[in-house]
Amino acid sequence: MPDWRANVREQLGALRLEPAEAEEILDELAGHLEECYDALLARGVPEEEAFARACEQAGSWKKLRRGVTSAKREGIMQKRVKQFWMPALVTLLAGWGLLTLLILSGVQPVMWYLGDPPTPIYLIFYWPWLVLLPLIGAAGGYMSRKARASGWRVYLVGSFPALAMACVFLVILPWSLVVDAHVVRDFAWLGLTAMTFSWVILPGIALCIGVVLEGLRKAKAA
Repeated sequence: MPDWRANVREQLGALRLEPAEAEEILDELAGHLEECYDALLARGVPEEEAFARACEQAGSWKKLRRGVTSAKREGIMQKRVKQFWMPALVTLLAGWGLLTLLILSGVQPVMWYLGDPPTPIYLIFYWPWLVLLPLIGAAGGYMSRKARASGWRVYLVGSFPALAMACVFLVILPWSLVVDAHVVRDFAWLGLTAMTFSWVILPGIALCIGVVLEGLRKAKAA
């Protein structure tokens, strides 16, 4: 009896996949070829001929290897889109879209001044927005977990609006320091800290609270 698994492993060579995925493919293909081989033997085909004809079912091993790798990569990309990018985009649009609506509707923020004129430094709190952010974080976490994501990826999705704002700060601040000399002269680390707390840390905490609560709800339901 041929060792179909060893034969398939030898013919396919090293697959650029996760070990578990590669083993699964080897098992499936070896099982298929073995079934073909047994069916040919049952019809009275000699062993050597049955082995050769069963191997022909795989076609070109080189093309098969490329096809398997390409299909798996496409599947991984689709998985990432479902688990991360789509729910992250929904969370981002919902989070900052809600803030835009609140501003357009005339909601005034609460400000806590930390500095004095002419360049005051202050914290900004849009309390209705902060109160609703856990719902948005929970929605993002739910979508991500529904697509079978887990661990830090779920929290990354839920807190994506805050992370996006952090990226904006990281891009704009260095550019401003290089382009505008006044920014360097007037720059205050306390102001940057206040902005980071108002627009990144506090919203991120609110969003993550929603992710945690949604996870607890799911665990309780299970």
